[in-house]
Amino acid sequence: MNRLDNMVITMKINIYRAYHFNFSLRLALISVFLFGLGYSSASLAAISELKLNNAINRAGLQRMLTQRMLKSYCQLGQDQFYIEPEKKLQDALQRFEQGLNILKEFENVDGVKASLQKIKTIWPQYRTLILDKPSKANVPELVKLNEKLLALSHQIVLDLEKLSTRELGKVVNVSGRQRMLSQRIELFYLLRNWGFTDKYYIDELAKARKQFTEGLTYLNSYKKNTPEIKALLAKADKSYRLFEHSLDADNNAFLVSLTVRQLLKYMDDATSLYSKL
Repeated sequence: MNRLDNMVITMKINIYRAYHFNFSLRLALISVFLFGLGYSSASLAAISELKLNNAINRAGLQRMLTQRMLKSYCQLGQDQFYIEPEKKLQDALQRFEQGLNILKEFENVDGVKASLQKIKTIWPQYRTLILDKPSKANVPELVKLNEKLLALSHQIVLDLEKLSTRELGKVVNVSGRQRMLSQRIELFYLLRNWGFTDKYYIDELAKARKQFTEGLTYLNSYKKNTPEIKALLAKADKSYRLFEHSLDADNNAFLVSLTVRQLLKYMDDATSLYSKL
């Protein structure tokens, strides 16, 4: 082996050592950064297995389920049995509880553990009331508890979104929020039909409608929408515009329910696709 060959071998060894040293250094810096955000070694492993956008998607689903539970309660109270509200209530309740267990994996994210603990404090009373025989007398208290569950569930989404370094984290949040708003629109429409016509209820319906429209505008402006996502957003936009006038009249619960079901499916599919980009 001549001198030139020795020099080449030495150079390769040095490059190999430098690469692995730099890789280890980068890995160490990433670990330090994530520990600074409040992660333990266990949660670091969890983050590597569950993509952040999927976590935001699942946390966002909790928001929708809060509205769906109370919406189903209102349907039961108004004898709207043709859409199986009891089955949907039980399903939403079960999925919400499953979601709480799933989100335990992210308790070390700043703020998430505190929000989960507050939800668990409220949950027993809410669960008892929502499973009781539907009564108008219980609605104000249920609405109050429901708003707290919604706010805390939304805060978990925001806390997870803070970890995202891309706009996509916000996009997943907004798309998932559209699911919640579809249910919220129907919920406050049903509350109005049930005789809850105070300013608060009317204003919340109007606000949910406005936010849904704004959400669609934001999502349509996202430059990385795939053709499949664009098609889903177009369907959601068309469905919403066609049924908007139905929300201004009473006794359109069946039509509203059918359209909201479509909106929920479109936005759920879009959110799932966003979370995989």
